[in-house]
Amino acid sequence: MNVVTRFAPSPTWYLHVWWLRTCLYNYLYAKNTGGKFMLRIEDTDRSRYVEWAIENMVEMLTKLWLNIDEGPNNPWNAWPYLQSERLDIYKKYVQKLLDEDKAYYCFCSSDRLDKLRKEQEQLSLPTKYDKKCRYLSEDEIKEKLEAGEPYTIRLKVPENQIVKFKDTVKWKIEINTKDIDEQVLMKTDGFPTYHLANVVDDHLMEITHVIRWEEWVPSTPKHILLYGAFGWEAPEFVHLPLLLWMDKKKLSKRQWDVAVEKYIEKGYLVDALINYMAFLGWNPKSTEEIFSMDELIANFKLENLNKSGAVFDVEKLNWYNSKYLVAWDINDIYEKFMAWAEIYDNNFYKNTLLKADNEYNKSVLLELKTKIKKFDEFKEQTTFFYSDDIKVDTDIMLNEKMKITNMEIVKNGLNLTLNTLKNLEWEIESIDQIKTIFIEAIKEAWMKNWQVLWPVRVALTWEKFSPWALEMMYILGKDKSINRLETLMENL
Repeated sequence: MNVVTRFAPSPTWYLHVWWLRTCLYNYLYAKNTGGKFMLRIEDTDRSRYVEWAIENMVEMLTKLWLNIDEGPNNPWNAWPYLQSERLDIYKKYVQKLLDEDKAYYCFCSSDRLDKLRKEQEQLSLPTKYDKKCRYLSEDEIKEKLEAGEPYTIRLKVPENQIVKFKDTVKWKIEINTKDIDEQVLMKTDGFPTYHLANVVDDHLMEITHVIRWEEWVPSTPKHILLYGAFGWEAPEFVHLPLLLWMDKKKLSKRQWDVAVEKYIEKGYLVDALINYMAFLGWNPKSTEEIFSMDELIANFKLENLNKSGAVFDVEKLNWYNSKYLVAWDINDIYEKFMAWAEIYDNNFYKNTLLKADNEYNKSVLLELKTKIKKFDEFKEQTTFFYSDDIKVDTDIMLNEKMKITNMEIVKNGLNLTLNTLKNLEWEIESIDQIKTIFIEAIKEAWMKNWQVLWPVRVALTWEKFSPWALEMMYILGKDKSINRLETLMENL
């Protein structure tokens, strides 16, 4: 069997993180089995349609390297992949069901259906259609159609039968047809419902595995009945457990940023985001947690999907991202960082990063990549690397624990540092080199290391928390370090 999977979102918003996980699992399984991965846009619910959402979906999948084999705008498409462009196909198959007496016209108004639902709720009964129009005579139907009465088309559900299907995650599920509503297949506006379009498209596109969230489990018996009505073989169903927030409630837009674009905008690496999302519901049966995309594809098995919900933990995502930042070569990280900054912080990119030397930027990033969790933290923690504006705060230069109790001690430390730097006949080549020089100079001056390095660090950064003095001197270089220390001494 040639595996074919699909990701079929509705264009109602940005790409959600739970949609990303669904899409990722479909992609990984297709690639693991040498199959095909499709993108289909289910845009038949026009009341919730958002015009820019389709473009956003395609763009985000490209950024996430989830390349589709077939989907919207591909020149080699076999047919349209937007359901709104497939209306004639759905009408053809609905007519087939009508002709075979497997569906019927329903002329009930929305007011009647609302009233029926409320009555059933008051009596604590299941809310479903009462089949009023199922038994209309042909003459009654003809009369209503000729009168132009609005209608929907419903499926005729067989009475008192057991619908069974096997779910890869949920195992065997059985339901009696007496508990299944006679679903609407075609709405009054001529658009199909999700149920009809979903089944017809999955069959025509030869989808072998339907991988979707577990919220669709109650709808699956309806789909099984539709497959049976058409005489088609149903695909294999795989219903994924829900994504939960830290309070173990279903993840939603109201709780946190759930748009994938927001995580890209904050500077999470695609590799880390994909790696983390893969583990939200799947276990590789290994102690390893860091997987490349190729490794995820090679190891992904449907039988290793979890049955219970997975908690979306931002701190765990931060952990993944920091692991990638630390492990990757600085040149690779720098390339990704500059590409990110150009798009998401263009002012900083143009007015600061491009005006600095590439090697200088790399040195700064190398120093900070173990301290930041994502790219959007870089600018906040690097003000002192890119600005020479002196902000004198003598209070933070003093430190009783280090026995720096007066400004005379501060000035002695700064003067020793200035003289040592000015006597250097070469540029600073490494932190180890400058460490050797300064430890010796401080020792010869009969001073303590911290009595020199603390005020120097503050003098170079003007901050209470920053990289240490030796790291700062190495990154800034000899001339810039001398200039900052002299400027500060003048202000003191």
